[in-house]
Amino acid sequence: MKAEALPGQNDRAGLYPWYVLGVLLLVGMASYLDRYIVALLIEPIKTDLALSDTKVSLLQGTAFAIFFVAFGLPCGALVDRTNRRTMLALGIAIWSVMTAAGGFAQTYWELFASRAGVGIGEACLAPAAFSLIADYFPPSRRGRAMSIYNMANYLGGGASLLIGGLVLGLLEHSSANLLPMLGELPSWKATFIIVGAPGLLLAALMFTIREPRRREGVSAAAGTGSAEGFVRHMRHAPGVYGAVHFVSAMTAFVGFGVASWVATYFVRTFGLKPSEAGLLVGPVSAMSGVIGCILSGMTSDWLVRRGVRGGRFLLPLIWWPAALIGLSVIVLSSSQSLALTGVGIFMTGSGFGLASVMPTIHDITPNQFRGRATSLHFVLAGVLAFGSAATFIAFVNDLLFDDPAALGHSMLIVMTPIMLLGFVVCAAMRSRYDAVRRHYAQMRTPTPAS
Repeated sequence: MKAEALPGQNDRAGLYPWYVLGVLLLVGMASYLDRYIVALLIEPIKTDLALSDTKVSLLQGTAFAIFFVAFGLPCGALVDRTNRRTMLALGIAIWSVMTAAGGFAQTYWELFASRAGVGIGEACLAPAAFSLIADYFPPSRRGRAMSIYNMANYLGGGASLLIGGLVLGLLEHSSANLLPMLGELPSWKATFIIVGAPGLLLAALMFTIREPRRREGVSAAAGTGSAEGFVRHMRHAPGVYGAVHFVSAMTAFVGFGVASWVATYFVRTFGLKPSEAGLLVGPVSAMSGVIGCILSGMTSDWLVRRGVRGGRFLLPLIWWPAALIGLSVIVLSSSQSLALTGVGIFMTGSGFGLASVMPTIHDITPNQFRGRATSLHFVLAGVLAFGSAATFIAFVNDLLFDDPAALGHSMLIVMTPIMLLGFVVCAAMRSRYDAVRRHYAQMRTPTPAS
């Protein structure tokens, strides 16, 4: 399909780009809802399938991450060359069907396969969505636009706890539940089906948006949109790109690791039912993450407009201390309300750090490489965060403590060194990042007016 020119493709975004952003926000929320729903279903899945913490953590992370990573870079290459809207519609359909398929799993490995299918579908989401946003919004507004999209992480993650809690609350009065034409199912299986099926409507909604013209080309010296050109571009400043991707991957690692276990922590520590934990933690996680995203977008765009040294790469210097303080409050609190305050601190900081990732990467990446650059971040996040964060925590808890009640201490042991290292790397590399950002800004050539 031929890309359509956008009216007013200048420094002032019209209304239509905000409609596109709204659709992408809904799609992102659905993806995180489907991705995180396992976190609320840990205890009933463990009971029905007789699993350890380590095995159930593989369903949360590794099963998803293996195929998410395997398909990530190929999807990024396609994003740089093909129609992103159509790719997204196909990906949404795949992950929605595979989420619902979890409701029909009879064994551990069948459920593992359904979560792997979710990873395949979601591999195209971030590269396509962030590339579209970068073409619909100019650099001066990009931080806010991307921070709004990043709210999907917290709205979707919170919704997975809140909606999942509501569904479980309605279904948990009996051990088996009746769905039309599907017969009797355990509550966790019914939850997968109820959560996954509506995604097909979002796949159809994608066809209401237009494929935009790609903006902000760079001089031919930057290379073509080939894999070789992408590698040559990154070789200009390997230390900076390494630092940016390390900090962004560790941001995802810490955020996903805590999000994977925080509801279960409240179940085990304060004696809540899974449905009660979802209704309690879900809204706090969602609202706090959204606040962090909004603050991140406003702050990062202000830093760019004012030309502050370090640019958007300064934001993680606030996120890492907030993460350490928030997690410490969660784990060391003796009261449920104080632990919930810790969730709010942690998720606000998480939103602040996560929302800065994509604009930070895009500020040093030409348009023709943004799909691959975004995919590279999510491949690393897939390996280091989705694939191992939840399992590292479970492994430490099973091996070191062998006590379900020690889950909070396991989270703190795994995450504290990473938070400290992330802060040090960001602080050490921010000046070099700023030099690369300014160099790239000078290479940009404006998109011809429509």
